[in-house]
Amino acid sequence: MEMNPDKNQLDEPEIPEVLPDESWPTDRLIEATRDKNMLVRSNAVSLLSAREGPEVVEALIQAMKDEDYVVRSNAMVRLSERGTAVLDRVLEALNDPDEEIRAGAAWVLGELKDPRAIEPLQKAMDDENMVVRIQAKASLMAMGVTASQKK
Repeated sequence: MEMNPDKNQLDEPEIPEVLPDESWPTDRLIEATRDKNMLVRSNAVSLLSAREGPEVVEALIQAMKDEDYVVRSNAMVRLSERGTAVLDRVLEALNDPDEEIRAGAAWVLGELKDPRAIEPLQKAMDDENMVVRIQAKASLMAMGVTASQKK
């Protein structure tokens, strides 16, 4: 069976010669979150999770709109692991122009389970994007709040 050279190779990303590691400075890891290779981007997101600073949080927020689901979900999980320290920025991300960032923010807020997220999540249930609406509802449910319940 001959391989089609135009086939989208979603199943197996190309293995890069160099993957990010702990020795990389934060700015290089942030740059790596925009690399063409999904494995580089995903590793960079994972490694950034151990770093501090608003630029790190911002890189993780931006990674929630990555073209690859693995990178997006990795960024969401890593943000949620930071706890309520990122709450304000994630609440802000719920209003981002990018629907992937809004959906990711809604998911992270459900993981954080902070009551301050209830009203913004209820508003997000009216989002123009179906995925954002569904994620907002799921996060409210995860927090034990019905969609119609007021704070």
